[in-house]
Amino acid sequence: MFGSPRGKPLKLVPFSEAKPRTFSPLLCDGLTARGLSSFADLLALHARLQRDHPDHRVLASLDDLSQASYTSGHGTDYHGLDEVEGHDLSGLGPEVFENGQHQGYLSTPAEFPIRLANLLARARDIRLEAVFGLLDWETSGDANDLVTINTDPEAALGIAREQEVLFQFAPVQSAAEAIAAFPNGYFQSDLSPMQNLVLARRLEAEHGLSLFGIGARLLGFRRAAALDEGKARALATELAALYAKTPPTAADQLARLLTGLDWLLLRYTES
Repeated sequence: MFGSPRGKPLKLVPFSEAKPRTFSPLLCDGLTARGLSSFADLLALHARLQRDHPDHRVLASLDDLSQASYTSGHGTDYHGLDEVEGHDLSGLGPEVFENGQHQGYLSTPAEFPIRLANLLARARDIRLEAVFGLLDWETSGDANDLVTINTDPEAALGIAREQEVLFQFAPVQSAAEAIAAFPNGYFQSDLSPMQNLVLARRLEAEHGLSLFGIGARLLGFRRAAALDEGKARALATELAALYAKTPPTAADQLARLLTGLDWLLLRYTES
């Protein structure tokens, strides 16, 4: 049973009834959840929606929806993910054209394949090694290292502050590709949407962790079964190497924490 600490029931509003007010248009169908009370409730609802939409990958918004929406819009523009040059536009509806010319941004579900194709093309030459060491393990005073974040996901995600959580149904083959529904990574110090895609592919292929959410600073992953000690240690070792200035004891701490968990939160921004 879902609910909120204030006793308000969970309300699910399909995008078809009320499209979310986001900084730039969402290209996928979905729904808005109002009144999620905990991280566990978010995971449970995501799992339910994923079962209900087996031909799609369900992607949740995570921390700070307003900021995540803002940076997604700017990141999409900065990285040219909505460019239409070279794409076949003949199947698009008249609402995306002005005086015979495409309006210059993507706004309809029919245009989602353009966004996805651009993301995949720009990620083609990115190697995972290029992502390692771009972010520090933590920034002073922010309590944003992976041990702290995954010890208290409620605080890291600010669940109590989030009035709405968006769940998009992305028509993609893999969980990593769902990034095209809500690309993020805009500031120079962030991992880019393409780097996040490469990282998400790696975590899914090597550790069974599928992307389920993106926020203003965090990526969320989950797997079909909890990590045993050996798998948790292998994952922790790789994650410790992903960041620069990682303390010597970090991998051991993270391995102990991840043992028995079937989810992971990972910071992709500087702070």
